[in-house]
Amino acid sequence: MLRRRTLAFAFATGSSLFAGVLPVPGAGEGVARANPMDLAPDRLTTCDTSSSIKCGTVQRNAAGGFDANYFRPDNAAWAKLLSQYAMAIAPLPMHPARTTGYGGFELSLFGQITTVSNNGDVLQRGTEGAITASNKFPSSNASPDSVLQLYGVTGRKGLPYGFELQGSVGYMANTELVALGGGIRLSPFEGFRSLFDLSAGGYVHTLTGSSKVKVTVPSFDIQISRAFVIANQVVITPMAGWQMVWINADSSVIDTTSAVEGLRNCNARPATPDERKAGDTGEFHCQEKLPDGTLKDATSGAAKLDLNNNVVFKNMRAYRRQRLLLGVSIRYEIAHLMLTAAPDLIDPADGAADDDGKKRLEGLPKQWTFGAQIGLSW
Repeated sequence: MLRRRTLAFAFATGSSLFAGVLPVPGAGEGVARANPMDLAPDRLTTCDTSSSIKCGTVQRNAAGGFDANYFRPDNAAWAKLLSQYAMAIAPLPMHPARTTGYGGFELSLFGQITTVSNNGDVLQRGTEGAITASNKFPSSNASPDSVLQLYGVTGRKGLPYGFELQGSVGYMANTELVALGGGIRLSPFEGFRSLFDLSAGGYVHTLTGSSKVKVTVPSFDIQISRAFVIANQVVITPMAGWQMVWINADSSVIDTTSAVEGLRNCNARPATPDERKAGDTGEFHCQEKLPDGTLKDATSGAAKLDLNNNVVFKNMRAYRRQRLLLGVSIRYEIAHLMLTAAPDLIDPADGAADDDGKKRLEGLPKQWTFGAQIGLSW
């Protein structure tokens, strides 16, 4: 009976705790507040602002050719933006070093917030912003959030020989993004008489919900903890550890001029029989419209003008971030509460894989992640 009451109390407490922080569809200010922190990498571009030609356009010159001022990817801004989002979904160990034990299971609700920095205008340009009262998308996010919030459900399952499996799913507030992940860890001395519990774990989390980017975040951590029993009922377990995070991010083909039809000036024609015999690749055969209205095959590629504004950002491979892990677990019977803090140990630019990466992340400040978890173990 006591366990059933504890179970009901824990779930009621968890429901009320997270009801205050989880966004409710259709609540609040409605459409005008929809997904302001969704990623908008198409705005992270540069062009020649000193040119007389408007950014993203071309014009015919006196020689009959074309002069262009195409958009180019701002790889530094993209790396700063994705690094901050990657750390917001990076696995945050919210448990002591001791596993649930063979046959044990734990189910919890969690919430975590990660600090971010505008670092100039990276978040303003790189996130969608709130839809205006007239149902129009803004050109930038005038007031991006100062933290990224992730809320979700996680579970742990104990296995023989000190192993444990873990999985989680989380929703990033003010976005359409979802973080999925899982991992395995080992507590090699569990079951032996020892002063401290020690464990090592590996995890992989990935970000879904956007076709524009792909983010995968593996991690490895080492933890140490010590349980203190109070009045034979409450167990308080401080925890400390170290974590290495690797950030991997890829860009899809981004249309930086989505309001312009990419093949508006193409006047495409089908491939000729001779072209098909020669192994036509299926590329658009654009035709250039001459001043007299006739069409001829485009030789300069200028007929595909807007396609040149499509960009792909330089990927990120194994950008390393190191974090200190600090936390405390409070357990009463089968219910528990876990509080965790994880500050960066090194400058983000120092963990880049090459000199170019260090330049791209130069000036990006360290981040902090704070987490809370409430759940049941049995």
